[in-house]
Amino acid sequence: MSGASGEAAQGPMVPAMAGGVEIPPEPPEIGGRALTVASRMLCGASTFFFLAFLFAYFYLRSIDADGMWHPAHVKPNQGLGVAFIVCIVLSALSSIVAGRRMKAKSRAWLAPGIAAVVLGLVAVALQCVEYTVQHFGPTNGAYASVFCAWTGFYLIAVLFTMYWLETQVATEARARRAPAGSEGDISEPDRLIAPALDAAVFYWSFLAAIGIVTYVTLYLL
Repeated sequence: MSGASGEAAQGPMVPAMAGGVEIPPEPPEIGGRALTVASRMLCGASTFFFLAFLFAYFYLRSIDADGMWHPAHVKPNQGLGVAFIVCIVLSALSSIVAGRRMKAKSRAWLAPGIAAVVLGLVAVALQCVEYTVQHFGPTNGAYASVFCAWTGFYLIAVLFTMYWLETQVATEARARRAPAGSEGDISEPDRLIAPALDAAVFYWSFLAAIGIVTYVTLYLL
């Protein structure tokens, strides 16, 4: 009696599998849908996160407390700023090309995928160089604090997104170098890579658009 009540409380148990019978893997379409939804949710979260810096920029600029909003010596390097945003845009465009080629089932998507990762990392390097040559820090006025915080967190977002893209490129390169054998568990790696690449490209394109807003706000306004 107690055993029956215990089983009822725990709910239905997973039936025992016969020896030698394996549970089939989850269909790639299910993981693809999850990645699609997750990338859109990540875009929403990123919007609210970076919107805080946009609000801080215009709010602090409007009140200009003690005339210390933007001291004359606080000037970011325009050349490095242009180079940074050009690399961001070109990287996003390369990733879009890679994603479209993947959807067309073309093996030529790997080259633009690699280009997207390299250009993104160059953009990260350029921003790091700018931190070393600029003549101000986060304590040199409200604009300086917004600039350093906004670009710093954006840099982190770009770096993690490049890691996300790089995992897709590396997985494809490894699958081509050592295809799965007849007993391999992944006979069609592109079925698994395609939805992950699509989600990464979608988010990277969105983050690149945020980068354009960042550049226009901090360098041109």
